[in-house]
Amino acid sequence: MAVHQKVLSTTPENRETPLADVPSWVTPNRWFFVRSHYETPEIDVAQWRLKVAGAFQRELELTWEQLDSLPHRSIFVTMECAGNGRSFLKPYVEGVQWTAGAVGHAEWSGVPLHVVLERASLAAAAVEVVFYGSDSGVEHGHGEPTAFARSLPLDKALHADTLLVTHMNGEMLEPSHGYPLRLIVPGWYGVASVKWLTRIEAVTTPFRGYYQTAKYTIKHRTGGGVRTDVVGPMPVKSEIIRPIDGSVLGIGANRLFGMAWAGEHAVAAVEVSVDGGLSWQRAELQGPRAAYSWTAWEYLWETAAPGEYTLLARAISADGHVQPMNHDFDRGGYLINFSRPINVRLDASRLSQDFVGDVAKLQREMAAVARERSRQPLDADIEFMSGAGI
Repeated sequence: MAVHQKVLSTTPENRETPLADVPSWVTPNRWFFVRSHYETPEIDVAQWRLKVAGAFQRELELTWEQLDSLPHRSIFVTMECAGNGRSFLKPYVEGVQWTAGAVGHAEWSGVPLHVVLERASLAAAAVEVVFYGSDSGVEHGHGEPTAFARSLPLDKALHADTLLVTHMNGEMLEPSHGYPLRLIVPGWYGVASVKWLTRIEAVTTPFRGYYQTAKYTIKHRTGGGVRTDVVGPMPVKSEIIRPIDGSVLGIGANRLFGMAWAGEHAVAAVEVSVDGGLSWQRAELQGPRAAYSWTAWEYLWETAAPGEYTLLARAISADGHVQPMNHDFDRGGYLINFSRPINVRLDASRLSQDFVGDVAKLQREMAAVARERSRQPLDADIEFMSGAGI
C-alpha cells in the first residue's frame, strides 16, 4: 500500500502529513508536513555559524560542534501551521490551501534556548528576542526581498521547553525541516519555530518584522475596540481522521477515530456528535496526555438506523477551553480550529462490527504497520499552486 502525500507546491516546498495513513502517536519524519515560505537554503554545516547579538552583555558566535556540546534535552511537541484547514473556509481566504494535514507530532531534541541566552547574558533593557533564518525571497504582492524572521517575548524565549533543535525523532534534521538548526516553540504555531536559524538578536523595542505585521496577525475584539495580535499559541482542536467525509458505512458498530491537541495545554476530553451537534457523547482518550502533545481518541458509534448523518468532534483543553463550532473571521486565514462536519451515509445492506480494542494491542499493531510502511516508497499526489503568501 502506497501512502499518498498531498503536495501543495514544490518551490517552495509545502506538503501535508497524510493523517489517515499515519498509524502512530509520533509522525515519521518523511511524512511530517513541510511549510516553507521560500526555497530551502543549501547550508554547509562546516561554514555555518549561529550569531547571538544585540542587547546582550556579550556577543557569541557558535559553530555547530560548539552548540552541540551544550546540555541537551528532548520534548514531544505537536506542530501545526497557523493556516491549517484554510481550504475548508467559506468564503475563500487567500493563502496556501491546506486541508487538514499541516500538523504532525515529533520528538524534538536540542539545546534549551535559555542556556545560550544566559551565556550571552541578556541586557536589562531587552524586551524580545528575534530569530533569523537563512531563507529569503519575494512574497506575492511585496516587491522587496524579505528574510524570514520572528520574535518571542522574553518569558517564552527563556522557558525551559523552548529549544534550539538539531534532531527530530532521533535523526539529524533534514533540510526541509530546518537543517542544521531550528527553533522549536512548544504549544505555538509552527511559524514561531524558525528554520535554518543563523542569528539570534535581543532587542529593546518590539520587533516589527514582515511576518508579524503584514502576515501572521489576527484581529481581536475587546471592550475598548479592535486590536491586532501576533499569531502565537495554538488553540484547542480535534480532527476526525476516520471515517472520511463522504464515507458509506454499515449499520451496527462503527469506530470513529481522531486526534486532538490544545497547544500549551493537555487535552482533557473529546466529545462526539452523530446528529450535527444536537447531542454530544464523550469519546475515549487513548495513549499519552501531555502539554504540547496531541492525543488519540476513539468512539464506538452503534446504530441500526440507515440514513445520512453529520459527525462532529470537539476537544476540551485542560484549562477549560472548548473547541468552537464556527470559524471567527476576525482571525482571517489563521487559527482555524472550528469543529468540521464529516458527512457519512449508513447503508442498510452493509453490516459493521467494529470494536474499541485493547490499547496496548492497538499500539503494537500501529507500530508494526508503521515499520512496514517505512520500507515503502512515498507516492505523492501533486497539486500545483503558489507556495507564497500566508
